[in-house]
Amino acid sequence: MESHNNYSLESPSLFHKDGKNDLDIVPKPIVDTYLRSPIFQGIILGWIASILIVMLAIFVGTLSHMINFNVIWNLRVGIFLSIVTVITRIMSVVVGFMLPAILAGILSFIQIPVLKVSGATIIKLMDASMTRGLWSTLTSCFNSGRIYKLTIVIVSVLVWQYITSAVDLYVHITATGNVQQLPGQIISSARAINLATNCTEDFPVFSTCGQWESASNGGINDLARALETYQNTSKTLQVWRADGGVYLLQSSPPVQAYSYSGSGIFLQPSCEPISKICNLEKYSGPLTRYTCPETLWSASGNTQEHGINDAYVNLTTLIFKQAPSIYISHNPIHAIISARYPRGGFEDYDSEFVREMHGDLSILMHCQIHASLIEYVITLGTIKATTFGTLTNAQLLALAGASTRMNQRACHDIANIVYKGNSTLFVNAFAQQWALATIASFTGAVQENEENGRGYNYVLEVDIEQTVVPLSAVLLYAIVIIFPPLIYSCICLYSLKNWSNNIHINWTLAEFICIPQRLLYQTLIGEHYVDDACLKSLTMQEKILQKVEFDIKVEDGHIVPQKLKKEIQ
Repeated sequence: MESHNNYSLESPSLFHKDGKNDLDIVPKPIVDTYLRSPIFQGIILGWIASILIVMLAIFVGTLSHMINFNVIWNLRVGIFLSIVTVITRIMSVVVGFMLPAILAGILSFIQIPVLKVSGATIIKLMDASMTRGLWSTLTSCFNSGRIYKLTIVIVSVLVWQYITSAVDLYVHITATGNVQQLPGQIISSARAINLATNCTEDFPVFSTCGQWESASNGGINDLARALETYQNTSKTLQVWRADGGVYLLQSSPPVQAYSYSGSGIFLQPSCEPISKICNLEKYSGPLTRYTCPETLWSASGNTQEHGINDAYVNLTTLIFKQAPSIYISHNPIHAIISARYPRGGFEDYDSEFVREMHGDLSILMHCQIHASLIEYVITLGTIKATTFGTLTNAQLLALAGASTRMNQRACHDIANIVYKGNSTLFVNAFAQQWALATIASFTGAVQENEENGRGYNYVLEVDIEQTVVPLSAVLLYAIVIIFPPLIYSCICLYSLKNWSNNIHINWTLAEFICIPQRLLYQTLIGEHYVDDACLKSLTMQEKILQKVEFDIKVEDGHIVPQKLKKEIQ
């Protein structure tokens, strides 16, 4: 049964009839009386921890930067979370060791010199202060009287420790690792592309710059190089699709680069469907004819003159001048292009697709390509280019010839767009693929790896591991880990109030409640006590035990006590 006896935490042996106690009779040094007290040490430890955690928070804040409500540190996420865990555990232990000082401060603040409560209540309070376990702390909350204020303090310490662990877990869940790519060393590199200067302007137009073999009906001279460029697998050249067009550049640097610069060629294509404008319609037999108005150079022809999955390019901007017998090409290059595809099972084509007599599809387009020489900077996969020149007439003629070479491959690679039935989608896709085929066919006139690099370079990439934590998690952790310990440290200062009067009583009450913690102090720090009633009793027991001598004998591998004697004083 629970005892209903009331106990007063005053040691009669310490007080005398003349109003003095043993502490007054036998003065103790400051070191023994205060500095070795867990209360005084809790005050010092609390303030040291509070000041250090505030300084650490300021220091960590200066090392961070914020982007889109995320706080970022240049630190590996694993190391960051380990530091957070260590800080959390240290602060939790520190506040736990501060409990005697916190209780002494509360006792002084609420002016309770004596605890007159039942023994069961004292046991509950001691159990809660010792273990700070969930069940023992909750049961002690039902204590009544003035002691409930002490219970609230112990409960607040427990709750804070649980909240700290929860916030620590929240930081672990929300923190993510990131790799920041930063510029490093700058290395000069020859990355300019030059065009051939041996291009001709006389007849025939399709045999210039050493690109094609006239004897092979205008076939590409270095087909392997053209195909590698078209498929973007070349070791010396690369194709970029950006800004509504196609860039021909040198290949990327041999190492991981943050950015690199150079010069190249940019083709910006565009196409529009003109089947209805040019009256494209089917006739009997292998005829699907068209006749365009003067605004489209009065172009005419039969789309069935070329095969299925193929396109025919009719250049319309080449002008031949008999004197001095040269061709002239405008920039942009214009062409009337017809394309043919098998109809397939799809039926819902728009009116720009014309069904031939035998069921296949024809479409007519007006396309153009504007060519320019550019300087570029590619930074982390994003290109930024500026125009610095144009192609010569001879180079434009070579480019115009290149636009007629690989059209069957371009047509075949976008065949899937046809069967969506939308002519606008198709002509836009064809424009990009036609420009790619043109620049790939033009590679015979391209001279890469020029020795004079024109000041171009590449910048090595430096990868820095970062930790990204939401601002809400950072603020929540900072508030929980800084302010409660700081408040507890301020409460501890109340234990120093009325130093000359009842400080020993308040300290004795707090130390009594935290006896198990005092025993831990004794284990860790040897002669660590103030002459309060509880610990003085423990000290006397220790002295008695030291005067007991055992006579022990070993028999058959077992320790057997033979006799026990007690020394006389």
